[in-house]
Amino acid sequence: MKKLAKIIGLVVLALVVLGIGVLFFLTRMFDPNDYKEQIQQAAREQANVELTLGGDIGWSLFPWLGIELKQVGLAPIEHPEKTLASVGSMGLGVEVLPLLRKQLRMSDVILDDITLNLEVDENGVANWSTIGPQSEADAVSEEAAEGQAEAEAEADEHGQLDVAVESVRITNARVTYLDRRSAQKVSLEDVNLSTGALIENEPFDVEFLGLLATGQPAMRVRIDLHTVASFDLDNALYQLDGFDLKLDASGDPFGDRAVNMQLQGDSVIDLQKQVAELKQLRLSLADLRATGQLTASQLDTDMQLAGAINVAEFDARALMHALGQSLPAMAKNNALSKVALSADLAGSDNSMMLQNLKLIVDGTELNGSMGLANFERQALRFDLSGNSLNIDHYLPPPEDKPTPAGAAQGGSSSQKAPEPWSNDAVLPLETLTGLNVVGSLDMQQVQLTGQTISPFKTAVEAVDGNVQLKQFEGGIFGGTFAATATINASRSPAPLSLNARLDGIDSLALQRAYEMAEQFRGKLDLSMDLKTQGNSMRRWINGLNGDVRFDVADGALLGVNLEQKLCQAIALANRKPLSAEHGGADTPFSQLGGSFRIVNGNINNRDLIAALPGIAAKGNGDINLPEQRLDYRLGLLLEGDKSDMPDAACQVNERYVGIEWPIRCEGYLHNAAKSCGVDTEGVTRIAGQLLRNEAERKVEDKVGEKLEEEFGDKAPAVRDALKGLFGR
Repeated sequence: MKKLAKIIGLVVLALVVLGIGVLFFLTRMFDPNDYKEQIQQAAREQANVELTLGGDIGWSLFPWLGIELKQVGLAPIEHPEKTLASVGSMGLGVEVLPLLRKQLRMSDVILDDITLNLEVDENGVANWSTIGPQSEADAVSEEAAEGQAEAEAEADEHGQLDVAVESVRITNARVTYLDRRSAQKVSLEDVNLSTGALIENEPFDVEFLGLLATGQPAMRVRIDLHTVASFDLDNALYQLDGFDLKLDASGDPFGDRAVNMQLQGDSVIDLQKQVAELKQLRLSLADLRATGQLTASQLDTDMQLAGAINVAEFDARALMHALGQSLPAMAKNNALSKVALSADLAGSDNSMMLQNLKLIVDGTELNGSMGLANFERQALRFDLSGNSLNIDHYLPPPEDKPTPAGAAQGGSSSQKAPEPWSNDAVLPLETLTGLNVVGSLDMQQVQLTGQTISPFKTAVEAVDGNVQLKQFEGGIFGGTFAATATINASRSPAPLSLNARLDGIDSLALQRAYEMAEQFRGKLDLSMDLKTQGNSMRRWINGLNGDVRFDVADGALLGVNLEQKLCQAIALANRKPLSAEHGGADTPFSQLGGSFRIVNGNINNRDLIAALPGIAAKGNGDINLPEQRLDYRLGLLLEGDKSDMPDAACQVNERYVGIEWPIRCEGYLHNAAKSCGVDTEGVTRIAGQLLRNEAERKVEDKVGEKLEEEFGDKAPAVRDALKGLFGR
């Protein structure tokens, strides 16, 4: 038995020596460089590529199965002159004996001077699209699928290959991508990648350096990544611990400034569970500091994102400056200097929303949700509520203008024609057309155009050029307002509509707040339903159509004394001069109301009613908004002789009761009240009628006296019979 074992041992030793001898012979006698043409032909037939082998092929068989290539080029077979990829030198080796134990033990994998040129032509065809089998692909696809399934089944039965690589080093690599359809060019230059020993379930160092450059916009980003990685092939688990990514960017998007960003954290990808996680994230960008986490699930189907973010207080203006951007001038110099937020993240591969958002801006706290519901369409969505917000702080600073004097009561006394309506564009229609915004804002208090609105609610929807103000309401000037509006910015001319209501508004405070001529005071209720088109004040005014209804309680017409105007009318009828002006400058009323019909900028009113002390007023007339003129007639009716008139010249008797004394307002809108005066033509007609009435009364008195003399007690009956005879 011992002798047999010895013989077997000698045989095995002889076989090993023989094998080593054969391998030595092959490496010395067999030169793969003699077969370059065959290798290139095989590349053409099997991969449909033109392979260039410029340098010698170095190789070894034992104990390492190794290969070294230099000056390798790869090009589409249809265009061999257009190199797709090139490698200056590459080398790798596989230890032979461990292969028998299903162990892949590789030496250092070294790739140097790599260039990869990717290009898409004007027709959208990529230069790599023809790489690989072409004509036989469909014929062998089923067979290949069956072969892959059998290979996977065999691998499951006998176990996976145990892989270990001493290291990977890629130096001086360059990747370029050119899309000729958009003339966009992106390149990754000066790429250097190095790793430690790649052994399954063992951590190894990874270092990456590269320079990313883009053409549109012109930008350069230096990438520096350091991390410790590990992998578990059996469980399809990959991990980066303590990764440290630094980005140094410059170029057009940053105003040629240098921008530095650092992102640190841990990362895990579990392909069995189809989950990827970014944990313990720490972001720094200029003075901004943020922490958070992000989890992506359903990686192979409809990816879902979830996580959280917390941004410490930072100066948004300083951040934008550091990024080479500038914010528009704002009324408050230090606006946006204190910003902080915290939120939960929820999204997909095409969306990201901030849920349970807490946003603090210059002391204003906003809560709710906000984000992009669709990246491609830039679909902004928000639903926010908060305490107090001063919107004026974020509007352009007011122009330096001399402080205006208080608006004259009753309007200006100037007879000069007003400036015509401007034809300048008011709204940025092109910007509005591109908006995709749906959101709402609910605030306890808002400062807007110098006024306090409390509470304040608004909701907007702008999609495909159709902009809708779906809610705009609040409390202001002692009352409330509510409005809705629409504009279709995609049409020309752009149609607009406005539906608004004011309830219990202090009308004098409203006029003073917006530097309007003070025409009246009192509690104002107003409703309007208006439509117009265009994008200038002139187009809006000329195309204005709709209806308006208003009521004012317990107020006064300012700058006009209708009692004095009535006295002037009666004095004119009495043909007596007034001794002096009487009464105050205003006309108090308990109620004033009416409705307007607007057609192409022309306002028509036929039902104005006012209740004045001892006087009832009715009015009708027209207002020409394009020319800013009015022509209005008021009728003043005495409601009985309840008080003495202030002047003997305008004393009345019962015959004046029920007569409508005419007042006419004719002029420009800016001097509406001061344009009112007695309608002399109308008073003349009234005076003539009064004279005729007086003459008829005297005739009737004379006739009555004669009838009494002739008929005595029967005189009334005779007088009535005569009236019936003459139709009176």
